[in-house]
Amino acid sequence: MLRRLLRGFGFVTRGELHVAEEKLRVMRQRLDKTSERLAEAAAASDELHQARRDDAQRYKARLAELESEHERRAACAREAAAEASQRFARLEQELRKRDAELEAAAREETRLEQRVAAAMQELRVAREALAAIEVKLDILEGAANVLDIRTRAGRSGG
Repeated sequence: MLRRLLRGFGFVTRGELHVAEEKLRVMRQRLDKTSERLAEAAAASDELHQARRDDAQRYKARLAELESEHERRAACAREAAAEASQRFARLEQELRKRDAELEAAAREETRLEQRVAAAMQELRVAREALAAIEVKLDILEGAANVLDIRTRAGRSGG
């Protein structure tokens, strides 16, 4: 009966609280994994940038040395640049997608943390209310005992 009353006020059980905490832990793990993947993508992007710079330097040095192969090397370099640009654009798009997923996970984590905080506050209020009810029951029990003693005394004396 007390549980129904508390549920009527919107309080959650300890089990529901544990489920919310578990979901929060899982979301934090997913957030950590996403952060790791994001760091890996950034490192890969840096490597691609460095590779492009290295390719461009080799191209310029080779151009200065071998004028006769200029046209062939230029075509190869343009193809490599186009491919690298496409890869870079693709990685950039993946990075934006992961950023969006990370932001969504962070929003979800914040929402779950707020729910947990609210549940903890509700639990504290419920415990205070329960303590007040217990005090009132103790007072009523004491009054009943006094009344019982008086009633017995009245029967034995009368």
